[in-house]
Amino acid sequence: MTKSKTFWAAAAFVSLAAAAFAGYSIYERMSLHFSGDTIEVHPVPLPAAPAEEPTEETAPAAAAKPEEVKPAVTTKGAQAAEQAATEKIKAVKTAFVYKDAKAKSVKIAGSFTSWKDVKLTKKNGVWATDIYILPGTYPYHFTVDGKKKLDPGKPKAPTGDSLVDVN
Repeated sequence: MTKSKTFWAAAAFVSLAAAAFAGYSIYERMSLHFSGDTIEVHPVPLPAAPAEEPTEETAPAAAAKPEEVKPAVTTKGAQAAEQAATEKIKAVKTAFVYKDAKAKSVKIAGSFTSWKDVKLTKKNGVWATDIYILPGTYPYHFTVDGKKKLDPGKPKAPTGDSLVDVN
């Protein structure tokens, strides 16, 4: 009888742990979906495409010895991949401008600022700021006198924000 109680207690514990893990996973996905935030992916640049292998018409001697050609191509590709992996991606100074002389305060918020407001400064009726951003595409919006406004000259994201493409 003791073994039976122990078995059912262990089974209940494992079931509870599995349900908790599943619930947490669903919660994480749903919170990301409903927050309107996006996940930025900064891919590592791919190495340059390896040179084409010579054909019989272009290099008969190389076609006779393919073992000698392939290692050279692989080494160049590996060197390019290693070089790309060691290069650091640098942030790019990106200017944001909002034209509204009547506005009393203008802020910008985007995924590049973790959706925290950054104040723009007014000069000659034009609000502007510079922000250093890593290359990629990011959603953002302006907050003008407490109201969310989009950048009129930029494409729109499915979330309803403007998009900036930083290269």
